[in-house]
Amino acid sequence: MLSRRDLLKGAAGLPILSANFMETVPGLAAPVSQRARPGSSGWPSAGDWEKLRNETGGHLLRLQSPFDVCRANPNGQDCAELFRELKNPYFIGDNPALTQTTGWVDAWTSTPSAYCVAARSAADIATAVDFARKKNLRLAVRGGGHSYLGTSTAPDSLLIWTRSMNEVVLHDAFIARGCESVDAAAPAVSVGAGAIWMHTYNAVSTKAGRYVQGGGCGTVGVAGLVQGGGFGSYSKQFGTAGSNLLEAEVVTADGQIRVANSCGNPDLFWALKGGGGGSFGVVTRMTLKTYALPNFVGVVSTKIRASSDVAYRELIGRFLEFAARHLVDRHWGEIATLRRGNRLDIDFNFQGIDETDARQIWQPFLAWIDSAAGLTLTTPIIRSAPGRYRWDGDFLRKYAPAAIRQDDRPGAPDDNFFWSANLPEAGHFIHGFESMWLPQSLLHDEMRVRFADVLFAASRHWSIELHFQKGLAGAPAEAIEATRATPMNPAVLDAFALAIIAGEAPPAIVGLAGREPNLALARRDAKAIASATAVLKSVVPAADAYVAESSFFQPDWQRAYWGPHYERLKSIKRQLDPDGLFIVHHGVGSEDWSPDGFTRLAQ
Repeated sequence: MLSRRDLLKGAAGLPILSANFMETVPGLAAPVSQRARPGSSGWPSAGDWEKLRNETGGHLLRLQSPFDVCRANPNGQDCAELFRELKNPYFIGDNPALTQTTGWVDAWTSTPSAYCVAARSAADIATAVDFARKKNLRLAVRGGGHSYLGTSTAPDSLLIWTRSMNEVVLHDAFIARGCESVDAAAPAVSVGAGAIWMHTYNAVSTKAGRYVQGGGCGTVGVAGLVQGGGFGSYSKQFGTAGSNLLEAEVVTADGQIRVANSCGNPDLFWALKGGGGGSFGVVTRMTLKTYALPNFVGVVSTKIRASSDVAYRELIGRFLEFAARHLVDRHWGEIATLRRGNRLDIDFNFQGIDETDARQIWQPFLAWIDSAAGLTLTTPIIRSAPGRYRWDGDFLRKYAPAAIRQDDRPGAPDDNFFWSANLPEAGHFIHGFESMWLPQSLLHDEMRVRFADVLFAASRHWSIELHFQKGLAGAPAEAIEATRATPMNPAVLDAFALAIIAGEAPPAIVGLAGREPNLALARRDAKAIASATAVLKSVVPAADAYVAESSFFQPDWQRAYWGPHYERLKSIKRQLDPDGLFIVHHGVGSEDWSPDGFTRLAQ
């Protein structure tokens, strides 16, 4: 990590785009700028690429599609092994030509960049940014590689890959740079841009006995989650990951390495706390607040099946009543899933209470199910353990082996494990994905009956997941106020949960013989997901959404993701990146560019 005296790099002037990159789009009155593509006159020469390789310490890679082995021999062992490994998120994360999502029907297909700078330092990133700006290249940025919307990949681009920048450093007393006179020192953790949450939790919680607010899926990148806002199992207690950001080191579009916090570059700092990744610069390091680790963490898990529609509708109503009274507070998070087969799945996490407390809270609801006609449930699992064991691989392998999967590559470290519940999304192909914030008013007595009716009707089309940890209704005042000071849509503050309606299939690539997705099935599923969403929108007409988990086709996305904060984000974007070097699908300022990010639209 750079010392303070190394933080600032000499400023480079913002370039004026060459006339070679100007063209007129039919139907538009004014010329627009055009990014260079391979084969065009503006594409860098072999000598240019070699110079970039030398300037980045040999860390420039020319990328080829891993799926070429399948194109050469669809039935070969190499192709079979590749698709087997696509169910291993560590394998995907370690390959710059792959992404955690292989595609989305009628939206995008995972395609590698032309070249990649496998950055080892902020200086490498600054060099790559300068090169992309001066050569007018499409730029992509990837850390963890998770992105349902495909924002961590772009064909014909230069990729900045931060995977190797994964250092985790604990601080007993951190003060953000320039804030020495206004802030008190506090425990914190600095995390490199390529670090993932499972390794970060291991360092912070298992080894150091502290807690940092991060994501639930352990192989998600730290930097990407924070920039998207960032919810995890315990957000009802600790707020969003973005609201816990103390400082960030960022390479902006002018090639400068900047430090952003509440005392320096405050607008950039605010934008990074939920304004979306890949839009304001390349994060090289983030420092996050840490907390005392909860004494106990635990799980509640069961499945409840109804024998009739009538019984299922009553179950939904009773669960909402129970949730309103007991689950919308600082202790609870995770998911209740209403399935089409008249089944309610309970997969909740808790913290700050022990197993006895949890059993007492759930006992009345479970007792009602036992006595109700037409309902059956699997034996409930209600367990707790000291907080230090929550991400302890040795403990989990011994006491909860079914809960995790291991990186199965030869020589992989024991720390490379992931939750079994996240296996379906490793390499998945998305059929449809919708999300919307659910205001806590839906749980009030005067709305709950109608809400239960709507959930039942929506579940006739597709399963509905209610993510109680995503949304801050019931959170302590300090968590709510900290999130209020971020760019996230204010609907987050009043939401008791995020509804997710989604479907996926195993890894598949459009156009890859023998490994293509079932497009007819995908489109049928997408239609059913849209139907369920439309029903739910009858009680949530605004349908504000979570940028990290939302539809590729999200309408009115600027308002849905950021609400009244979008204009400020757009203003910050114009100041930091007037030439649109950092453009991602449905990112701040992307409406000024063609969907592929190569053509600036006339203004």
